[in-house]
Amino acid sequence: MMKFTGTITHLSQKGLGVVKNALNGISYFVHGAWPGDTGEFEAIDKPLNNKKFAYAKLTRLTQPSPQRQTPSCPYVDLTENACTGCPWMIADYTSQLEQKRNRFVYALQRVGFDTDLLDIYPIHPAPQLYGYRNRCQVKTNGVQLGFVSEESHRIAPIQDCIVLNDNCRNLLKTTLQQLPNSDWQADSAQNWHFIELDDAMQTEEIRIDRKRPFKQGNTIQNEWMQTWLQEKLVSHPNPGKVVELFCGSGNFTQIIAASNCTSILAYESDANAIQLLKARKLSKVTPHIADLFDPFIWKKLQKQIGDANTLILDPPRAGLKKHQGFFDSFKTLATIIYISCNPETFARDAWFFNQNNFSIREIQLIDLFPHTLHVEILAVFERA
Repeated sequence: MMKFTGTITHLSQKGLGVVKNALNGISYFVHGAWPGDTGEFEAIDKPLNNKKFAYAKLTRLTQPSPQRQTPSCPYVDLTENACTGCPWMIADYTSQLEQKRNRFVYALQRVGFDTDLLDIYPIHPAPQLYGYRNRCQVKTNGVQLGFVSEESHRIAPIQDCIVLNDNCRNLLKTTLQQLPNSDWQADSAQNWHFIELDDAMQTEEIRIDRKRPFKQGNTIQNEWMQTWLQEKLVSHPNPGKVVELFCGSGNFTQIIAASNCTSILAYESDANAIQLLKARKLSKVTPHIADLFDPFIWKKLQKQIGDANTLILDPPRAGLKKHQGFFDSFKTLATIIYISCNPETFARDAWFFNQNNFSIREIQLIDLFPHTLHVEILAVFERA
């Protein structure tokens, strides 16, 4: 395979280093590299349907970036089967935050926003860089247990994980003690089973292939987001009737219910999450099970949501996704509060709102997952 030297100029939208090969003019995506890294690279045979781009690996680092640091985790390295769960642990935290903001700004610019005209507040950093995560999903084949490496798509075995909080870390150790386990062996139809761990579990609840209820993965930062939402609702003179999409088990519904809104229609596709929401017995809240990715969902809900004043949504990575008929159904909407975990889908949806006379009033970024490319977005839109 082709070998060349170069310097990483920036990061891709997927958090990989980008280096241009002066010999052929092709830009290469490189795992485990940071802007400013100079070294020797080797092209790798990884499919990419674009003649201007390809993949390479860093074979020798000759001059590290000034922002590079030695990872605190022993499982972060450049070997093919290494854990890739915290790829940005190779860089200092200040530069991680800078790259998260860059990723978000670039996503907005790509869809058409002039970001110089937007108020994007400084990213709210995580107070804990390690021991912050309250949930995780590991994979096992009955012999090994770990996370799936993005480089090899095989289990990257681990014995510990320093980003997990104490409860999750103890659960992981208990799970590891059950290996080897013939009941967890993979069959011919799949390469592994998954095990979800969260800090609310007891050890006897450890099971393969059993989904746990969703919750935000960083407790302290989630509480900060709840406070942010509470402040937005307090400053809102009249939230009126609120529609909440992707409400889950009520993480933000409880905050909305404590506001001076008149009523809340809360929608979620997961029946188990709706049951947990109902168990909260929140006043003013009417929960509904609905497939919010149904192509005809807005027409189906039009009679219920047509007179809503405020929309609050916290979708999965796919974002809102279904736009057709959206504003035909929300006839009296004045305010949208959008909580997103994906800059690309947020930008797409924000542009859709913008094209329908909703302007971005405020954008607040928050870091829930240090050492990863992920960034959470909190935004307020008002009808222009």
